Amino acid sequence: MQVLLLDLDETLYPRGCGVLERTDARIDSWIRERHGLAAAEASRLRLELWRAHGTTLRGLMERHAIDPAPYLEHVYGVDLSDLVQPDPALRALLARLAQRKVVFTNAPRAHARNVLGLLGVADAFEAVIAIEDMSFASKPHADAYRLALERVGAAPRDCIVVDDTHANAVGAARAGMRAVWVAHGRDPEPEVDGVHVVQTLAEVEALLGDRGRVSAPGRGAGL
Repeated sequence: MQVLLLDLDETLYPRGCGVLERTDARIDSWIRERHGLAAAEASRLRLELWRAHGTTLRGLMERHAIDPAPYLEHVYGVDLSDLVQPDPALRALLARLAQRKVVFTNAPRAHARNVLGLLGVADAFEAVIAIEDMSFASKPHADAYRLALERVGAAPRDCIVVDDTHANAVGAARAGMRAVWVAHGRDPEPEVDGVHVVQTLAEVEALLGDRGRVSAPGRGAGL
């Protein structure tokens, strides 16, 4: 049976609802406090580390040897109930998808459980693969996909990764997995073999089709 590996942030809930902006602000505050930087410099460093390492945390660990536990508690120990509410349509969509469903996120497990609980879909997934399970080797690094495959016990060809970050979808395709990028109306990225493009998570259902098989890559659903 196929395994559907779904990203969490801005994949399971709408893009721009404020969750990432809030966590980014918490990252900036952590950097300001620990490195004594002004607000603009903290934001610049956050983005630089994210682009170079996949997550700001990974960059801080590699460049500054930080302990991830206090960082994760500071960044993600924040109330999100004003930003994320139960989503009956998402719950119904997940129920219709026949594949095994696993959350595959660069965020920590506590954040994933918090968001899934707020969305009302925690019981729709058999497992969560969080940053701790990847030894902090975040998507799109090859080790992240290798460790995810080990966790779900499936071959790459039997896994479908759905992610709102283009680089993460490309990483999945390069790991031999089927990949879907949820673009949310953003400008097209370069065509990459093995990466399908949809605009919303709801389009994944049509893309999978009756047999749940993603075929040749293309820009849209119904393939």
